[in-house]
Amino acid sequence: MNQKVVKLLRIVLFGVLIAAVGVVIWRQAEYAGGRADYDKAAELAGLTETAAPSASPSAQPSGGPAAAEETLPPEEEAPIRLEDVDLAALQQVNSDVIGWISIPDTELSYPVLQGEDNQYYLNHTWRKQRNGVGAIYMDYRFDPGLTDFYTLIYGHRMHNATMFGSLARYDSKAYWEEHPSVYIAHEGGVNEYDIFAAFEASVDSDVYRRGFSQTEDREAFISWCLEQSVIDTGVRPTAEGRIITLSTCTQSGGAATRWVVLASLAETEENSSAG
Repeated sequence: MNQKVVKLLRIVLFGVLIAAVGVVIWRQAEYAGGRADYDKAAELAGLTETAAPSASPSAQPSGGPAAAEETLPPEEEAPIRLEDVDLAALQQVNSDVIGWISIPDTELSYPVLQGEDNQYYLNHTWRKQRNGVGAIYMDYRFDPGLTDFYTLIYGHRMHNATMFGSLARYDSKAYWEEHPSVYIAHEGGVNEYDIFAAFEASVDSDVYRRGFSQTEDREAFISWCLEQSVIDTGVRPTAEGRIITLSTCTQSGGAATRWVVLASLAETEENSSAG
């Protein structure tokens, strides 16, 4: 091969390598910046490492084995711990904060934002820092008090399982059995939601529809979601209840579909008192 061609190829390959390394470094810097922002959120909210949902069911508090024996399972701890989230402290930093979402024993524990559109928090953290990690945010068209029959919440599918990255694991019934509930603390209290479906949905499907004012429409939507679900949870919502959808990217990252996890408001005393 001509020496000039070989030299040119080497230069091109070296340039590609440098660019790839640069992308990795930039991505890691974004991840680190996002992590710092959300660690700060947990601190301000009063969700310290001991107060936040446990990273492991076997994790022991600082009190030692005796204290561990009194520790409740994660699914019972979450509403107790989240009801004391200091939303006011977070809102002093950003008034768009409307709540805190958590799935115990997972990476998913973040403030929930609601902006003036569905674009801003795609690439801004809760502190309004430009970052590809983005934020967990509610569709701007829905009631932040979670009183609508149906509510959409968005987040990125991060490769390190942060943000909504862990939702990809709900293609496994075993994973759902270990993490069956979503908790959202908001100004009205703490809501517990039972996960009932997970599937890949078209962006043109009813998953991204607003309304469902008629009982028949609600029942048809619920039946359709149950049919689409890749896991059978045995949970069946009612048309009189409330449903949230957690929406994130698919593994392929295509523009036409999203991975969604749907959950219905559980019938608990806490949910009743929260209105």
